[in-house]
Amino acid sequence: MNNMTNVTFEDKIKVVVVGCGDKAHGLSRMFDLHANKMGQYQLVFTEPMPTKIFDPFDSDYVTIEHFPECLANADIVVIAIPSYAMDSFLIQNYTLLKEGCVLVDATNPTGTKDLKGELEALNISSDHWVKAFNDTGAIQEMQNSLTTKMKLTTNVCGPNDRCVKKIASLAKYLGYSPTVVPIDQYEFLQSSQDSIGWEWLYATTVMMLLFAIAFTYVTVQVSGRPNFQWYTLLARQSSKMFAWTAVWGFALSLLPGTIIRLLKQAAYIDTTPRFLILGCSIRKHVGLLSLYFVLLHGCMMLLIFGGEYFGFLIDDGYMEWNDEASMLTAVLSVSLFMITGIASLPSVGNEMNKAQFKLVFGPVVWSALALGVMHIMFLGVPSWTATPRSRYSWSRGMPPVTLMASVLPLLVMFIKSVQVCHASMLRVKHWVASRHQVSSIHASDHLFVIEEEV
Repeated sequence: MNNMTNVTFEDKIKVVVVGCGDKAHGLSRMFDLHANKMGQYQLVFTEPMPTKIFDPFDSDYVTIEHFPECLANADIVVIAIPSYAMDSFLIQNYTLLKEGCVLVDATNPTGTKDLKGELEALNISSDHWVKAFNDTGAIQEMQNSLTTKMKLTTNVCGPNDRCVKKIASLAKYLGYSPTVVPIDQYEFLQSSQDSIGWEWLYATTVMMLLFAIAFTYVTVQVSGRPNFQWYTLLARQSSKMFAWTAVWGFALSLLPGTIIRLLKQAAYIDTTPRFLILGCSIRKHVGLLSLYFVLLHGCMMLLIFGGEYFGFLIDDGYMEWNDEASMLTAVLSVSLFMITGIASLPSVGNEMNKAQFKLVFGPVVWSALALGVMHIMFLGVPSWTATPRSRYSWSRGMPPVTLMASVLPLLVMFIKSVQVCHASMLRVKHWVASRHQVSSIHASDHLFVIEEEV
């Protein structure tokens, strides 16, 4: 027996979406796919600019009503107009809203006030407003399908708990996965779609600093070489800078997590230092930017690799074994880094289980770093150990570029080795202790065993 009852038209909660642009079409698409059409919500769209021509809605379940008459009996008003029009919308239409109507700010202002700011500027003291739907892209919504495994998520934030719960229920009804965010975190939600995110800003800053270090060192070191030509900085030497930046970036992306594990294992520290938390927050971004520098290095080498610049690698038409090994490790390293880069994409990473994640961001990524360092060392070690030192490799008395590029990755891999060895020792210690405890229990249970023998 079906106990489901349909909601009558008079009982429906009227949701008016102001604006008929991409965001409105996205909300219409979500309603078509996920909402119970006989449920408690009536979705209405309206365009505040009567002269504006908008694309028709490809839906049989939403209605379009005249503006501003449709606002008079609205229970929820979703503002999906350009943020610069927010001020005039409130001035002209706020008094038309019925008591208890909830305003939903779905805009991402840049250089203008959002709904909260406009209400304060107009001295409107109402707390019946909520920030929601601004952190999901309109294109994502319009391309949403029933076969998509991942649900669109949206943060819901406002000063009134009852209004927040009301909009969270609406979001769930439309097929979103809503997350209620405390009002004291509101500033982080104001412009979700118009900011590249602080993680990318920090990661870009880190990578630019690494590139500045590589650029400065390479420029100073190679400019002292015999017959140096400055124009070689454009391609030949910049390739070295890209490689140095990439390998240091990859090493830095792996360092915070390794230090955290080591501190918890060796020092039993429960509170993680904030700078290590920051490092873990941006490690994926640093890794992806490092992959970009690897690709720059690879493309540059493909363009300039030839007898003019790299004839010294070829002896009688053949490479030495270390040069061949360097090429092999380079290819293997890049291929493994590509795997970790693909796994870092949200559409891929969100589908990985724990075992897959530990494999890719454990043995695979560390193998990629080790192979990358081996690529540099196969090329550079002969110049490090040659006696007497070459004026070319040790120009200005400065260590070779390959040596400097290897220092940080080798240090990070050493720390990782210490952490892995310590973890292995702890596992062995715990295993021995557990075996001793089990054998003691079994011995003490035997009737004829004296206490000294136990």
